[in-house]
Amino acid sequence: MTGMSLILQCMLAGVLCVIAVLSIQLVVLGFLRLYREAPRVRTPLLPDEALPRVLVQLPVCDEGPLAVRVAAAAARMDWPRDKLEIQVLDDGRSGDPEELVRAIMMVVPEGVNLKVLRRGERSGFKAGNLAFGLKHCDAPYVAIFDADFVPPTDFLRRTVPALVADSGLAYVQARWGHANRTKNWLTRAQGMLLDAHFSVEQEARFRAGLPMSFNGTAGVWSRAAIDNGGGWTGDTLTEDLDLSMRCAMKGWRTALMSDVEVPGELPETAAAWRAQQARWTKGHAQTARKLMPLIWASAMPLWKKTAMTLQMIQFAFYTLAFVSAVISLTLMYMGVVYIMSVSLLGLSVSALGLIASTGYLYLGQVMLGRERLPCIARSIGLAVVFPSGLILANTRATFEAFFSSHMNFQRTLRSGERYVGGWRGGPELVAGLLLPIFAFAEQAWSAPFFFFAVTGLVSIGAMGLSGSANALPPREIRPGK
Repeated sequence: MTGMSLILQCMLAGVLCVIAVLSIQLVVLGFLRLYREAPRVRTPLLPDEALPRVLVQLPVCDEGPLAVRVAAAAARMDWPRDKLEIQVLDDGRSGDPEELVRAIMMVVPEGVNLKVLRRGERSGFKAGNLAFGLKHCDAPYVAIFDADFVPPTDFLRRTVPALVADSGLAYVQARWGHANRTKNWLTRAQGMLLDAHFSVEQEARFRAGLPMSFNGTAGVWSRAAIDNGGGWTGDTLTEDLDLSMRCAMKGWRTALMSDVEVPGELPETAAAWRAQQARWTKGHAQTARKLMPLIWASAMPLWKKTAMTLQMIQFAFYTLAFVSAVISLTLMYMGVVYIMSVSLLGLSVSALGLIASTGYLYLGQVMLGRERLPCIARSIGLAVVFPSGLILANTRATFEAFFSSHMNFQRTLRSGERYVGGWRGGPELVAGLLLPIFAFAEQAWSAPFFFFAVTGLVSIGAMGLSGSANALPPREIRPGK
């Protein structure tokens, strides 16, 4: 055995061990969700005269009718009008801003304190927009909703009292619902993934007292926590994770209210989902690069440093999977016979990852009482396969986060929108078709081990090529706008 093959196998073993740690994290979170009691979140019934002032921020960017819809929903929320201020933070670049103002004012009842604010300089992306709005209001509590979410009328009544009763809470996070969950198989798979994220991962962190990330929307913040944590900053693409971790370092706690559901909309096309996931992945990597040195240099206990690190490096799975595939293909090309221990490690990690992922997804449905839904097995299968098709895009996003200062915020495409030019599934299709051909040609026995990667890449590539799930006449969005 040559020295190079030994080095490559040692590298592969190291990568597999890190993948195993990420899989074990899912297993641990599942056990915590099952066997830890939920902390009691005090939500006192406050009379109107004791209710605090609340600011509702609605950051929008060329959202069209969605901006009007979310403004109307916010205006319907049950809260004393003299203690409620609503900001529509318009960061759009296209259309007539005055037309948006007129459309919103037509659906907002008289007497509601709603302002449409538009900043002169679009720096800092969504974080800059939120920070701009905070300069115009000093309310002690701030609720945030993205344009595609529709808050229920009792949202503030059910969430704000928890912050009033516990001054140590940075924010209260509600659970996302999915208004278009059944649109197609891609949205069904996304619904599965997000159900598990909220009902297993976030719930487990909350029950165990671990730091938990804000999900960017459908939550209420304490203004004191925002200011103490350093405020919204636009130096990463995941301003929610960034501020959450900075507040955790300051000792702030968080609460998850799973019984409060706020329906939103899922990306309906592969292009929209791929761009969203790449942005989230890049943002996680940027936040890890920014905060991990500070976290490990701090005086926080080891368990807290470890928990925060594991939460921020979840993005690494895609890059690790990509690197392991490249190393494996290189060894195959060299005709290397694997060391037995490396072969066993590869088999074990593959089995662990599959079991952990399917168990995580299934538990998410059980916790929401959906385990008897028809086609649940097929939905879980697709929720495992489809993310594999993001390996190329998310690996690129990770490398950009660490080796490039380029920042390009692409908001998630809404129903009926599409990007002008750009990705149409080509890289994923080429990689997905060439991978099994190479595997069969070099070492045919290894081809089954690339099943999920090949299936995911071909599926996402084919959806990108066909433009499937784009049933409405598209509005064109130029990348980066």
